[in-house]
Amino acid sequence: MKTLREMATRLEAERQHLKLDYQAIAEKTGLTPLSVRSALQGRTAPRITTLMAIADQLGLEVLLLPKALATGLEAHAGAGAGEGPEPALSQVDRIIAQTRLRSQAGVKGPLPK
Repeated sequence: MKTLREMATRLEAERQHLKLDYQAIAEKTGLTPLSVRSALQGRTAPRITTLMAIADQLGLEVLLLPKALATGLEAHAGAGAGEGPEPALSQVDRIIAQTRLRSQAGVKGPLPK
């Protein structure tokens, strides 16, 4: 995710999936329902501590990645439709290894399918 809107959309989708209302998240995080709603609708740029608290209540983790790794994950996310599920950990391990090799070799662009 590179934009506030993308982050807010992902958090809001998870809130809806879990069938939680803004009040419930607010009570568990110590935030106001208005600040939770504003953050999840992308109307405000939340503080990192606010983002972390909301994500935690939604069962998500805020994660910082090196740009090269994030680019590799984004490229991989669009590939491979219809191949059947691969265990997530082995898939991530493979993407990390491929991305490191490509980065060390100075190769740019998407990972091979």
